[in-house]
Amino acid sequence: MYEYVTFERQYGSGGQEIATKLAKRLGYQLYDRGVLVETCKRMDVDYAYISKLDETAPSKLFFRSPGSTLSLEEQIFETEKVIIREAAEKPGCIFVGRCAGEVLKDKKVLRVFVTAEDEYRLERAVSVENVSPDDAEGQMRKIDKRREKFFNAHAGNNWRSPEFFDIILNSGRLGIDACVDLLEDIIRDKEA
Repeated sequence: MYEYVTFERQYGSGGQEIATKLAKRLGYQLYDRGVLVETCKRMDVDYAYISKLDETAPSKLFFRSPGSTLSLEEQIFETEKVIIREAAEKPGCIFVGRCAGEVLKDKKVLRVFVTAEDEYRLERAVSVENVSPDDAEGQMRKIDKRREKFFNAHAGNNWRSPEFFDIILNSGRLGIDACVDLLEDIIRDKEA
C-alpha cells in the first residue's frame, strides 16, 4: 500500500487539481502551499517575500542571513524538509512539489509526475489560473524552469527523468478525472 504520494508537475498540467481530488477520495492529508505557510511561521518571514523564493534553487550569488552558512533558498528548503518529514510521521499523505519524493525516499512512496502538451497547459493557465493570454506562455516557461532547477538541485536527478518517477501522467490526453481514477486504482490495488 502506498501511504504517501508525491507530485511533481509542469505548470498548467493540473497536477495540483489531481492531487487535491485524489486526497479527497482517499481521505489522505494534502500538503501543498500549506507547507510554505508553515515554513513562513517557523522562519518568521513574510509569506509574500518567501513565496517568491519557494521551489527555487539557490543562486551562485546569494544572501545569507546573519549566523547562517545557508542561502535563504536553502534555509527554506531545509525547513520544508523538516515539515514534510514531520507530516509523514502519520501515513496517508499527499505532497505537491518541494522534492517530497526525494525527501521521503526511505518510505513507501508513489512518485507521480504530471505533464501535458503546451497548448493544454496554456489553456489551463488562462482558464484556471486566470493568467492573461499574453502572459501565459512566459509564465509557463518561467515556472517550469524554476521547478526544474529546484528539483535538479535537490533531488540529485533530472526533473524530466522517467527513472525517478513511478508514473508519468499526461493530463491533457487522459483528462484530470481519469488521472485521479488511475492513481486511486493503483493505490487501492496495493491495499489488496
